[in-house]
Amino acid sequence: MPKNPFAGATFDKSRQKWKAQARFAGVLKSLGYYNTQVEAHEAVVQARQQPAELAITRRSIVEGSGSNSPTVAQSNVLIEQPWALTLVEARIFVLFLQQLPRDEIESRRLVVPLKELVGTTPIGGRGYQYLHSALEGLAAVQVTLPVPNRQHDWHRAPLVHSMKLDSGQGTISGYFSPDVLPYLTNLAENFTLGQVADLLSIKSPTTHRFYWLLKSWEFRSPVTVPVARLKELTTGQAYPQYSDYRRNALIPAVAELNELSFEISYKELKLGRSVDKVEFSIKSKARPIPKQLMLPLEKGTAVAVVSELTPLQQKVQTRLQKLKLTQAQTKKVLEIVVGEEQLTKVLKETYPILRDFETRAKPGENVAAATMALLKSTFPAIWAAN
Repeated sequence: MPKNPFAGATFDKSRQKWKAQARFAGVLKSLGYYNTQVEAHEAVVQARQQPAELAITRRSIVEGSGSNSPTVAQSNVLIEQPWALTLVEARIFVLFLQQLPRDEIESRRLVVPLKELVGTTPIGGRGYQYLHSALEGLAAVQVTLPVPNRQHDWHRAPLVHSMKLDSGQGTISGYFSPDVLPYLTNLAENFTLGQVADLLSIKSPTTHRFYWLLKSWEFRSPVTVPVARLKELTTGQAYPQYSDYRRNALIPAVAELNELSFEISYKELKLGRSVDKVEFSIKSKARPIPKQLMLPLEKGTAVAVVSELTPLQQKVQTRLQKLKLTQAQTKKVLEIVVGEEQLTKVLKETYPILRDFETRAKPGENVAAATMALLKSTFPAIWAAN
């Protein structure tokens, strides 16, 4: 019998589409439904060619990514500490930060869908081993916190605790330590903002360290850093020789960051014949101002730009579009729900509806109507006033 040229693709009569399936670690996984047999087969081929470790560390596609992506923050006290993370650990950390409201005062469990870390590609047994190691590594991170009497007092605390991977629910979760939480929320000064989309696209853990450090130093650019301190904060004892450090850490990290939102250059300053310090010149690339889509006013008329949307408004707009709200309904919500606190509340309250809709937990539900009913009950005073 000739070999099937479209292995893994079978026709589903009930859906009238081609189903893609592949076996990972002995378990048959569905890869979705496609209009053609060729598309289904290509999905199988791509999934089989992607190693488990690459599936875990692939770029995550997050809601609102791109130039209008959300931001996350942490105190410079944490940034300028020599605690290192693997690439997977660094991305989990960013996703936890993204779930953390800026005004949070009590530590609570943060839940992140696995698809935000690995996409929709099946993970498999080897992939789960990488996740187990990443969660264990993140749970082992300890940070030294400032104390009033630096000479005699000492305070060290875990970064996170109670880490959990729930493969059935498809989530990872955990708590930030209560001692560390103030350095992640309620930040008034000496803190740094990072772009989520940039952080999730970085391909090297060393580049992650450089990202946060250079972001925190940007306001006082040019900044000069002793080589010993720079290595301590980025790679530890990995490269004793500066030539190795330059080749394997400094040059690749700066090159990768310059492809994102940075414009970085540096000079090597010598003491005698050896490079003693590095002087960085750091700028952020200009980002386009987000614009709202054109909206019709009356028949035959339109306005080119109705209003500028903040990154958080863009994220709410994307969420409401996913929940099948009309353009007019989305516009109405953005007109009457204002401020970071209220917009964040929209995202938080509508997430369960989006989750049930995407997982088909409630197949008969009118998702748009359910969303509008929820918004009206959540913001009764605002809706009544408008």
